[in-house]
Amino acid sequence: MPPRRDRDQQDDDEPPPPPPPQLTPYERASVDMLAGITKMLESQLERSVKSHEEDVAKRFQYCLKILCLSLLA
Repeated sequence: MPPRRDRDQQDDDEPPPPPPPQLTPYERASVDMLAGITKMLESQLERSVKSHEEDVAKRFQYCLKILCLSLLA
């Protein structure tokens, strides 16, 4: 019976996994914007009663991010 190996021990024949891809500033901003939109939508689901001013302020903030992204492209 062959000796047991640890799960995290790699075979010598296999190359190491490639490093994670580096995001460009535009891609990072897009990911951040989508995360913010997702968080905003989740909070709207959790509490549907929200002040109008708070809602408008958040929407304005995300519109500014979209405008900045379009200027970077």
